[in-house]
Amino acid sequence: MEGSEVQSLTTASHQMNLLNVNTSNADEEEEISLNSAQEAETCSQAKDELQLDENSPSVLKGTEDTVLTFDATIPNGNEQPSLLVTNCPTEPSPAEDSSSAESPSSSSVHSTSKNSPTDSTTTSGISNGPSTPISDTFSSSLASSPQTSAKNLFPSNSSASPYDTDCSRKLISQIQRSLSQESLLDELESELLACHSPVNGLPTDQEGCMVVFEKCVQYKYAQQEKAIQKLLEENKRHQELILGICSEKDKMRDELKRRTETEKQRFATITKLEAKVNELLKELKESRDKLVHQEQSAKAALQQMQKETGYRIEQVNKKCDEARQEKETMVMKYVRGEKEALDLRRDKESLEKKLREATKEVDRQALRGNQLAQEKGRLQQLYEAKEGEVGRLTRDVDKLKEEINSHLIKVKWAQNKLKSEADAHKETKDKLRETTSKLAQAKEETEQIRKNCQDMIRTYQESEELRSNELDAKLKETKGELEKHKQEQTDQLELHRVKAKELEDLKRSYKEAMDELDTLRTKLKCLEDERPRWEDELTKYREIINRQKTEIGRQREKLEEVTALQEQHQCDEQEIKSLRDEVDGLTNQMADLHRDVQGSREREAELLGFTEKLSSKNAQLQSESNALQSQLDQLTNNFTELQGKLEETNRLLEDKQLKQEEALRRQEVQSLQEERAALQTEVAQLKTRVEELRDELVTQKRKQAANIKDLTKQLTQARKRLEQVENGGCERDASSMGSRSSSSGSLNARHGGSSGVEERSPESQSGPSVVVVDSFPEVDKAVLVERIVRLQKALARKQEKIEFMEDHIKQLVEEIRKKTKIIQSYVLREETGALSSEASDINKAHLSRRGGIMASLYTSHPADSGLTLDLSLEINRKLQAVLEDTLLKNITLKVRRTPAGFIAPEYSS
Repeated sequence: MEGSEVQSLTTASHQMNLLNVNTSNADEEEEISLNSAQEAETCSQAKDELQLDENSPSVLKGTEDTVLTFDATIPNGNEQPSLLVTNCPTEPSPAEDSSSAESPSSSSVHSTSKNSPTDSTTTSGISNGPSTPISDTFSSSLASSPQTSAKNLFPSNSSASPYDTDCSRKLISQIQRSLSQESLLDELESELLACHSPVNGLPTDQEGCMVVFEKCVQYKYAQQEKAIQKLLEENKRHQELILGICSEKDKMRDELKRRTETEKQRFATITKLEAKVNELLKELKESRDKLVHQEQSAKAALQQMQKETGYRIEQVNKKCDEARQEKETMVMKYVRGEKEALDLRRDKESLEKKLREATKEVDRQALRGNQLAQEKGRLQQLYEAKEGEVGRLTRDVDKLKEEINSHLIKVKWAQNKLKSEADAHKETKDKLRETTSKLAQAKEETEQIRKNCQDMIRTYQESEELRSNELDAKLKETKGELEKHKQEQTDQLELHRVKAKELEDLKRSYKEAMDELDTLRTKLKCLEDERPRWEDELTKYREIINRQKTEIGRQREKLEEVTALQEQHQCDEQEIKSLRDEVDGLTNQMADLHRDVQGSREREAELLGFTEKLSSKNAQLQSESNALQSQLDQLTNNFTELQGKLEETNRLLEDKQLKQEEALRRQEVQSLQEERAALQTEVAQLKTRVEELRDELVTQKRKQAANIKDLTKQLTQARKRLEQVENGGCERDASSMGSRSSSSGSLNARHGGSSGVEERSPESQSGPSVVVVDSFPEVDKAVLVERIVRLQKALARKQEKIEFMEDHIKQLVEEIRKKTKIIQSYVLREETGALSSEASDINKAHLSRRGGIMASLYTSHPADSGLTLDLSLEINRKLQAVLEDTLLKNITLKVRRTPAGFIAPEYSS
């Protein structure tokens, strides 16, 4: 016995060294042969189930006892607990030999060869019972065709359901593995309970060694339970993070709804303003038509005046000729009577004195005319200064238009940049298409929508898509962690399979884990059910964005129409100014004509004085000239007063307009500053939130990766030690267990294959999850928010400018209306004789008392016998012409006297 124990120790140490060398290459080979190992595992599971059915009697008839001793030391990071296997051969009874000969158990060695020719590792398990040809052929057939058996065991269900993704397939495969491992554990448990024999042939008197083994296993089990609890806590944290992200998503949806409502309100106000602008344009057209009609009537009146003046000049020339003839006759009469000549001389001297006085008065009137011309020049200078101010204001308007154009260019630049970013994102989405076949259609729809979308809100939609992808990635990570938990639980069950007493506790824990798995599956189903709803909501948001884009295009067209209307309005104003200038020129021409008429009248008066020296006509002419001079004085005084009032009113209007513009611009600046501050605070808060969430995710990922690495290292170390000990025991007893070595490989291959796959599964699952997370390029949300804020500010500025221009247009239209109403009401209101003063009435009474032609005009009966029908008609025509001239002067003076924007209470109706 002692010699056999020494040999077993030496062989165990030799095989431990060999296994350490082989396991260093096994890690590299595992990465190369993931697919082949999974297929071999499925085949080995099916084969082992058949072998266990055949090996059940051989387990009962085992004739070999092994003593297992473990060191009670706690393993460090790199140290492994030592395992000693001693085989004590015993002689079987003849009954057992016969039973074994009659019903031999079939178990075969199944070795998984790696792809590399140089490095190869073989994992073998121990099973009780000799090998048979049937089992050998069965195992060889399964080993030769692993791919066909894997295909038959797991048929492809790629198009079975809409949720058949890579992650769901991995979950289903792991669930099937866990179920197959459960069945194996149940079978082993039933065999152990039926056998009631010690593990590995251990005798009942050596149960003290098992106590140490149980303590080691319990210690490892406690450590793994702690790690499982930590992972469960981290899973809860992940779920809380997912809930927080969902709440943030809901908040963002509420903000979207609010913004859409505000935009609808803005659209309603814009439509109202457009209706008002149309009404104002109609009124402008009506006022233009009225002005054209008035201009035509004024031109017709001017032509009539010109004709009448020409006719009067011809009559005056005729009268001059007649007066000369009468003068010659008077000279002949003068010779006849000297007395009458003396009287006439005296009268002549008096008339000459009066003429000198009249010439002096004419000179005075000329001086007054010069003064009026100077005042006119001064008014023209003021008008030119105002025109300069108008030019400056137009330049400011042009500058504002240039700023608007620059803003539009910036918006187009941002749209182009967004297009480039969308093109950059297409490459990542093409990669995702290769991995997910079912999501290809949805992504194609999103690409089409992205090609159509060219506005600012598209960035917000992309951020939401990135968030949804991040949520999917987090869900995948949680699924991977759950799968890792399952694998760890199955590993623990395999490690503690030896102990029959702790099988019940492990089953309970396994059932609890399965219940948790069911809950997690239900949660997964719920999330997958909610996924189409999220996609529908995304489509709805995209439709809303498209509608908003169309509405924005309409608004831009309306803006262009408003700008065109503004340009038309400016052209109309320029036309109105030109018409006013023409009217001023015509009034000047009329004044010149009036002066000419007055000169002609004075000439007529002089001629009449020369012809009617011996009559009372000279006195009448002097009274008429005095009346006209008084009227001229009054008119000049009224004109100066009206000019002063006009200047004052213009100054007041300019001051008021400047103050109103300053107040409006200050209010605009204040509102924009407040909005800017609020948006900056919101952006800062969002940035801090995003950074905190990223930091938390990074730290949690690192913690999980570290924990998984530690657990995988510990599991691999424990498995390697067990495999080394088992291989050492098999080689030492090769002489006494020749037939059993061939059958022991099947179980060990099954254990090794499952453990290798389970060791690889965390890395293979964690790998794609990390790739999915990293494949999405993180978009800077702060840049997107800043762009949205800039565009909103530009919109607000444009709307405020539109409102200001509309108010200005309203004011101008109201002024035009008021002026037209004043002119119309003045023309309709004034009656004949209303403009005559008291002085003119006194003068008329005086003339009627003195007698003569003029007295007969102002009285109802003829006061002079020389008044004929023709002479009375001519006098009436002249008086009519004078009356029309005075009416026109009074109308122009009264219109100038009324300040701009003022309507008398008489005309307000």
